[in-house]
Amino acid sequence: MATIILDSWREGLEKISLTRLQVDMLGKSLRASKMNVDALLDDKKVTIEIDDIDLANEFLKAAEEIGVNCKLLID
Repeated sequence: MATIILDSWREGLEKISLTRLQVDMLGKSLRASKMNVDALLDDKKVTIEIDDIDLANEFLKAAEEIGVNCKLLID
């Protein structure tokens, strides 16, 4: 199991892309994905657990490319 922590965001964050990334890649609901983005924009850390480590690495890379400062923890 892997845990991704979305720590903060950089200027130019692609909010819609981050929402879509969670829906498309992780299968999260639109509502849950938007709540995560809103929490991140409110300077709260967001924790996402992913069973597949390869998927977690892929998500991490994509999230960083669209303006999220995040880290991966492997359990």
